Amino acid sequence: MHQSAILPLQSRNGQSSYAVLPTFLGSRLTGLIAGVALTLAIVFGGATPAFAQLAATQLITTNQPAAQSPTSPVAYTTPCDTQSFPGCTGTTIDVTFGVGSNIVLDAVIAGGSRFEPAADLLPPIGLAQTVIFRRNALFTPERELLFLQQATVAPDAITLAAQLAAGIEDAMLSNIINRGIDNVFNNITEPASPEVQVTSNNIERIDYIIPAGLSVPLSEQGNVGFLILERGGNDAFQIAAITALDANGDPSDYGPLLSVPNTAWGNSNDVAISTAVFRRDNLADPFQPSHLAPRRNNGIFPTQPVRGIVFTIESLVTAPQNASPIFGYSLFAPDVTGAGTQLVAFNTFPQTTDNQVGGLDLIAGGFGLVRRTTTLVPTGSLALVKRITNLFGPSPLPDFSQVVGNGAALALLQNNGLGQGLDVINDPVVQTGNGIEYTIYLANASTGTAANTVVCDQIPLGTTFDPNGYGSGLGIQAIAASSPAGPVVNYTNAADGDPGTFFAPGAALPPFCGTNQGNGAVVVNVADVTANQVGLIRFRTTVD
Repeated sequence: MHQSAILPLQSRNGQSSYAVLPTFLGSRLTGLIAGVALTLAIVFGGATPAFAQLAATQLITTNQPAAQSPTSPVAYTTPCDTQSFPGCTGTTIDVTFGVGSNIVLDAVIAGGSRFEPAADLLPPIGLAQTVIFRRNALFTPERELLFLQQATVAPDAITLAAQLAAGIEDAMLSNIINRGIDNVFNNITEPASPEVQVTSNNIERIDYIIPAGLSVPLSEQGNVGFLILERGGNDAFQIAAITALDANGDPSDYGPLLSVPNTAWGNSNDVAISTAVFRRDNLADPFQPSHLAPRRNNGIFPTQPVRGIVFTIESLVTAPQNASPIFGYSLFAPDVTGAGTQLVAFNTFPQTTDNQVGGLDLIAGGFGLVRRTTTLVPTGSLALVKRITNLFGPSPLPDFSQVVGNGAALALLQNNGLGQGLDVINDPVVQTGNGIEYTIYLANASTGTAANTVVCDQIPLGTTFDPNGYGSGLGIQAIAASSPAGPVVNYTNAADGDPGTFFAPGAALPPFCGTNQGNGAVVVNVADVTANQVGLIRFRTTVD
């Protein structure tokens, strides 16, 4: 006979969830189910090496008094943005910095966990000791664009809430997040339209360098990482860990180059700012007003949220590089290509990156290095119900299409046409070469969202994953999270554009999969599972 057992699910962020796993009394199937490890991770599934980038969902801040500068008349830049400041060419405006507060970041919530500055690893507040802007020499090589949260804007005066930084390097080595750099990688050269010129930097790469190196134990590399913040949370960029420095202390080698799309940012709306951008073309010059970001909309100054991503160490380096120190990280425009030592030669990077591709509006520093300190209970209550749903062999075998369970999650599955079946069936004896199909049902019967969900299921010992279970090269089947239940789709086994990946026996698994049993694993990036949504993940194995 067949009965079911409820086993705790391990999760990478320390949460506890539950899956219903069948327990078989027959000698054959008992051994095939006992070794199954099903893991739920609430993480952000991004670019390779994947599953360890965490989109920020909340910023925790305090307001601190800003250092106010005396009001003084300041000339506009040449060129200036006449859409932001009509009649600005050749005129001046009264400017006052620090009339409000500096917004200081205390912690960030990402991937269901609280991250705080890793001051024990990088004192005093977890920031890299050095930041260097690698520039091309096509024009004004010292140009700097600094934005600050605006307080008021009038035809004859502008006031800024945040205090003025000495320069963009000073701003990036700060935990004040209502100021930063506008259009970091926009390096269109002159001649260009005035609108393009006012937002042009000449930066090809930004290096956040830890000269002494940073060593993080493998067991902690999923809990320690770097925080990147942006005004707007809507621009793409690339990031790579610095894995070696030369005799001058400059990067000489890199880990993988990770491409981060403009959709990867979190949805935090705790800090929203309107900013004024100041520019100087030589470091000896004062900052001058250039343009507003965003511009006025029918006389109203729109705001943009501050949003962020935590890149854990395990997302930036893999074996064998993860066993050695890293020396910080570098940021790149989306049009940069190459890997390793190819990323050192920044003078070979594209030098016509416009403000659409290179428009990253980098917020001042955040903390740099952060550590996971607390695991939070998610607002969504995601239930996973796992069953053997079919057997295949030369002799007639029963159809196992059924789910045993109870409660709201099971009712939600059944209401969507998933999970019907008998509670008790006869237990057959399987033979070598028989096929076994496993199905993991997902159901969110709560009112919240289980955000950024990834499921890892290791292949049971004694069986071999069927790479062609649903077609040539299609070994994973799924119903994406939906309400009502959507269509069945098939995923390839490769780490390509679809959400499913098969890790072959002996391959290194993502750390959230738990102890590697050595028989491979199916990993699926489910993404968000909102209220009342259901779905499934399915794969087949062959009995050894």
